[in-house]
Amino acid sequence: MPDSVQVPPPPLETGEHADRAPKVGYLDKTLPGPAIAWVLYDLANTVYVATLTFIFVPYLGELFEMRSVVGIVSSISMICAGMLVPLFAAAGDRTGRCRLYLIVATLCCIIPMALFGASTSLIPLMAAFFLANLAYNGSLVFYNALLPSVAADRNQGLISGLGVGLGYIGTLVTLVIVLPLQDKIGAPNTFYLTAGLFLLFALPSFMLVKERRVLVSERFSVDLVKRSFGAVIKTIKSLPANKPVMWFLLGNFFCVDVLNTAILFFGDLTSTTFEPSINAGKATIFGYTIKSTTALLMLAGITLNGLALIFGVTLGFLTDRLGSLRVLRFSAACLVVGLLGAAFAAGETVLGYLIGICGFGGLGLSGIWTAGRKLLIELSPREKVGEYFGLYGITTKLSVLGSAAVGILQDVVSNQTGSELTGWKVAIGAQALPLMLGILFLTMVKQPTKEVSNGS
Repeated sequence: MPDSVQVPPPPLETGEHADRAPKVGYLDKTLPGPAIAWVLYDLANTVYVATLTFIFVPYLGELFEMRSVVGIVSSISMICAGMLVPLFAAAGDRTGRCRLYLIVATLCCIIPMALFGASTSLIPLMAAFFLANLAYNGSLVFYNALLPSVAADRNQGLISGLGVGLGYIGTLVTLVIVLPLQDKIGAPNTFYLTAGLFLLFALPSFMLVKERRVLVSERFSVDLVKRSFGAVIKTIKSLPANKPVMWFLLGNFFCVDVLNTAILFFGDLTSTTFEPSINAGKATIFGYTIKSTTALLMLAGITLNGLALIFGVTLGFLTDRLGSLRVLRFSAACLVVGLLGAAFAAGETVLGYLIGICGFGGLGLSGIWTAGRKLLIELSPREKVGEYFGLYGITTKLSVLGSAAVGILQDVVSNQTGSELTGWKVAIGAQALPLMLGILFLTMVKQPTKEVSNGS
């Protein structure tokens, strides 16, 4: 056993398969090399998200003028992922092969991602998108479950924050380097480039991150699959008895639902609401006149991700010192302010809009992801971290309510008022309601006590 892994507590599982309960270990110090590699993976998979937001969706719009189909396929793939990732996670807990599963899932995302440019037919493109999105969402469970294998408990908030913060560099790379090349090399070649970048930044985690949490494992088998399904169902049924986890998962569902909605509509909201003032030459910031929606989108994207980088690192540091629950609640409250500020300022003032959606919104986005992962680890039995991250995955993958609500509200209000801007203001502002419901659930979560085994 490596010196950095502490002796595990006795297995908590009872019954017929108690002898096969996973035996887990605890790192008494953070491993610099594996931790850096783990953080770099967050940067790598952000390239995929940025590719969808800034390249793939506009490319489909030019080909088919049917952007709505992307939302439908995305929702279906996320629902499928939400149903499958608990099984993946439970299997990962027992086989101790989260790194192997991470590699497989990542490659299953990168390959179809590279093929986005291989066809101009709708069905092959949507099939590639479905597979890539399903694999991407599945990979996050294995990635999150590997955090205790690279960082001691007392440093997990900081490492998680570094991952969230530095992950936004993937978006900045896409915006600043890849996007300008699209006109020169063409969209199909751009997809090969971004897929290559994803693989490049993911390689360190493939080579350096090893499973150190599961010390005694078993082989993958049909029996394991059956027991994994049973374990997931048992975990779901046990949630009422584990109220802190239950309230956290409910609160996280609504918070992440709003986050996913904001990310999905960020580009459309920014460009559409300010297009009239840009065309009239009235969109200014600090005396500079913004001359195109593309310029504004790049400015907003760089501002959001630059601030999120700073916020992610800072909030990761504060999470370890102030407590993950406090940071999570504060971040959700900031997101409420950001949404309302963006709704009021959209189409009116560029600076006010950026302060709202990029300032307060970026702070909320970074904090919810950073503190959420740390809090779930604190609330979960160590031998069931993967299973609970599977349930955590459900709250992030099935969060499709907000996108539908925004789309319907935007259409209805725009048609009734004859103003697309008013439709956006109402639709985005209304997202504060589910977010406040999420905050209410988070207030039901009791602050977890630190374990003796964290080495602090």
